[in-house]
Amino acid sequence: MSVPYEKLHFFREKIGVGREDWDNLKPYHRLFSERRHDFAQYFYDFFFAIPETRLILRQQTSGDHLRAAWADWFRSLFTLPLDESLLSYIWRIGIRHVEVYLDQRFSNLGFSLARQYCYRMMSAEVPVEKLGPVLSAVDKLLDLSLLIETSAYIENTTRCDLRVMQEMADRVRNPITVIGGNIRRLQRHADTESREYDVYERLFSENQKIDAMVRDIKTYMDLFDRDFELEKLEIGEVIDDAVSALRAQAESKGIVIDAKATGLVTGDRSALVLMFASLLQNSIEAVETGGFIGVSSRSEGEGLENLMVEVLNAGKPPEGEEMEKIFTPFYSTKSGGTGFGLPIAQLIARKHFGGLVVAAAEQGGTKVTITLPQG
Repeated sequence: MSVPYEKLHFFREKIGVGREDWDNLKPYHRLFSERRHDFAQYFYDFFFAIPETRLILRQQTSGDHLRAAWADWFRSLFTLPLDESLLSYIWRIGIRHVEVYLDQRFSNLGFSLARQYCYRMMSAEVPVEKLGPVLSAVDKLLDLSLLIETSAYIENTTRCDLRVMQEMADRVRNPITVIGGNIRRLQRHADTESREYDVYERLFSENQKIDAMVRDIKTYMDLFDRDFELEKLEIGEVIDDAVSALRAQAESKGIVIDAKATGLVTGDRSALVLMFASLLQNSIEAVETGGFIGVSSRSEGEGLENLMVEVLNAGKPPEGEEMEKIFTPFYSTKSGGTGFGLPIAQLIARKHFGGLVVAAAEQGGTKVTITLPQG
């Protein structure tokens, strides 16, 4: 995975690490360099005393190699300019933690130890009148390093899990398609009034459910991993696209979809169309023949920062335990449901820095409220 320099520069900017911090530490560069091996030994001894981390340490080729690596990190973080070379170095440490299966909690503990060590060292060596700015610089650099390493750890751990799930979905779907085709072929040779024909029909129906579930798993994983292409969009046009995709299904049940939402949002067009299609699909399945689905919008916030879109249907709202489970993948109250409609919609809303809430409507039925950043 390539180093996301833009994100790392953003982290550095938000934590506020600047030239002034480097200048405050510059008089003590030699001290950090001289004490690097002492720090590394202190670090090694502490973690060797913990049974879980002792196993990891013993798996390494050499304790001397680890101590040298920690000494180099200590010296580099507090003495080198915070350029892309150092940012990349810190990022790759987080990736290395994934490779050795280091629990992130122990990594966080390590930063706490490093902070304590630096505080003791600087308190003993830095004049009291200069101690505040020096410790502030130490804090900022440790916070930045922790943030970068944690980000690298999470992103690479998640990416590995996603690859497994995506590969599994791809490999499972091919035989499912073959099985379904063969069931249909066998069914064509059976008498439509026979028991065998009904068995084939049930088998094919179950096969289709599995196929839909695998397809939705793949969609969910792809959305989770995807970088959205954000642009200014008219929400009414997005919803119209979603309605068009489901018009035939709605008309077959005599359902009227009244979409009156308007307003500009910042978002990924294809993802938002999918989100509203998932919500409208749920509504169509929830209401009875001849029902009604309404879609409206309103602005919210002092500066009108958000656009609230409401999808209202006359279906029975979830209650109690069901309300707690509706966003859990695989949970469905429908016989043919995959349990991914609402999780997919919620994921898309969150990746747009918005939200999605399901509640009972005051006038009866179910109301889904989607919050999106305005364009």
